[in-house]
Amino acid sequence: MTITIRKSPEFTDLLQKNLNKRYEDRRRLGDSSIHVSDILPTNCIRKQYYSRKFPEIDPISDESVHHFVRGEASEFVITNLANMGVAQAELEMDGLIAHPDIMNEEKGERGGEATEVKAKGQSVIVELKDTVNGKRLDITDQKFTSYLRQLLYYLVMTGIEKGIISIRYNSREVRWTKSDSEGDYFFRPYNGRDVGIESWQVFLPKEDIAREILKNEMIRRKSLFLKALQENNVSILPRLAEAIRNTKCPYCKFYQKCMNEDSETEDAREMAKEIDLLDISGVVDFNPFSPHDEFTEDKI
Repeated sequence: MTITIRKSPEFTDLLQKNLNKRYEDRRRLGDSSIHVSDILPTNCIRKQYYSRKFPEIDPISDESVHHFVRGEASEFVITNLANMGVAQAELEMDGLIAHPDIMNEEKGERGGEATEVKAKGQSVIVELKDTVNGKRLDITDQKFTSYLRQLLYYLVMTGIEKGIISIRYNSREVRWTKSDSEGDYFFRPYNGRDVGIESWQVFLPKEDIAREILKNEMIRRKSLFLKALQENNVSILPRLAEAIRNTKCPYCKFYQKCMNEDSETEDAREMAKEIDLLDISGVVDFNPFSPHDEFTEDKI
């Protein structure tokens, strides 16, 4: 009697094939469908354009697929644990589409139907994030401000005042020490934070002028992106701001095409130089040590 064990490439290949198809279906959109993630100032709007027009230049990698799967699995579990509101509700504003991870909306907030309301009877939008980054994020980090901008867009689209950014960290905290020709070096401090979830409340009052500024920003960027897609003209889209270009652009698969082949209009260059709303003093009140109302920074 012999128990035989062998690797099963057929099953692995089946999973990989189906995962790739699902990921491609999620990424592939028509030129008329503009999603919030396409126009975030912290994302590269030109890369979003190239990804639609020249997907063969940046094929889906195994790493991208598995990041997608990890995020989908995490979102599914946490949404069920939260047990509140509606998952992946579709929002639309002036042709811009969004799908918040969780939206818990009071009856009458936008004239819609009542949903189950927890969180003390208040409407709230929850954006779930999942990362293997060992760095713990806050308002000084571009990734965090990208999460914040996405949530703020959702709050503007719905008229809801309160939101939650919930970040699930899959690795213990590590800190960068130096870089050389062989790569980056990190260390794991003894007092580093463990794996877990950190959640942050965001409050944007209905009467705050920032709502109108953000709305105008969204419509402007959506209209510009749509025009570029329809006219096959990437030159009207701004490259990333100079301050972050050197750390992000060289690793982009579209670098050669974007920087050396395609041009950038003067209007696009000026747009890239504009001061970000979130960088203006007094616009954001960030205090990690002062919980606000019923929502606090939670660690699970």
